[in-house]
Amino acid sequence: MAIKNVLLIGGSGNIGAPILAAITAEPSLNVTVLTREDSTSTFPAGTVVKKADYKSHESLVAAFKGHDTIVSNIATLAAIDQLAFVEAAVEAGVTRFYPTEYGSIASSDGDIVQEFWDKVGFSGKYEVYLRLKELADAGKIEYTLITSGPFFDWGLQFGFIGLNLKEKKATIFGSGNQVIAASNLSHIANAVVWTLTHPEESKNKTIRFWSYKITQTSLLAAAEKITGTKWAVERVPVEDHVNAGLEGRKAGNIYAGYQVLQGLIFDENDKYGSNYKVNNIPFEDDRKLEDVLADALEKFGN
Repeated sequence: MAIKNVLLIGGSGNIGAPILAAITAEPSLNVTVLTREDSTSTFPAGTVVKKADYKSHESLVAAFKGHDTIVSNIATLAAIDQLAFVEAAVEAGVTRFYPTEYGSIASSDGDIVQEFWDKVGFSGKYEVYLRLKELADAGKIEYTLITSGPFFDWGLQFGFIGLNLKEKKATIFGSGNQVIAASNLSHIANAVVWTLTHPEESKNKTIRFWSYKITQTSLLAAAEKITGTKWAVERVPVEDHVNAGLEGRKAGNIYAGYQVLQGLIFDENDKYGSNYKVNNIPFEDDRKLEDVLADALEKFGN
């Protein structure tokens, strides 16, 4: 089947905005953005926008009709809300659904993913995948999982990869030599468009890819070279970082799950597959790691 009419849910966030731009730039695709009825989000001139009541099945079905593919970028904490989207998509005749996925581990990874999300504390992505697979096996809808590893350029700015660019400090988890796959937001967006324009290659599959294979040690060395100075370094055992996050969860802090997630990504034995073995996208990121790092450092005055 050829994909033509795409409905994008969450088109203004960190990943949604670049995906919207990339789909808009692809002449073979038409894209419409769906927002909540009370949303105040703004979009580039010329963007077609629909509004719907996300709690109303009838409203969602009406909004979904006429689109063959839905690309969802709902935040991880709200991922379970997509179950309603999936049911409405089937009724509306949508052919393909892209759930919010990304991250390091893929929902299709079997038993290990249940263990992963049980520790992190929010398993909506996995539950949505299980429902999608059930429906796909019954021939009612198709799916594609986009699995990119941590967001590299975003992670630099917000410290998720362990570098504090403003203060020139690094938090190194474990040895710092664990190899993980990570992707820039623009590369993720281009990968999404590739799957949309290659529907058979991405049908009912997990699509893994990366901009770079990185270690914290090599990133720190690159940052010190660009800034011409030694950075302060704190070394934290991965297990300690994960356990601190688990304690935070027990205390009722749901956001502590992100700390657990961060630690699991840097697991010394790569238990959760952060070092991807296969790249399913037939092109590389055209931005050099050092250039992305230098641009991020410049934003913080370095």
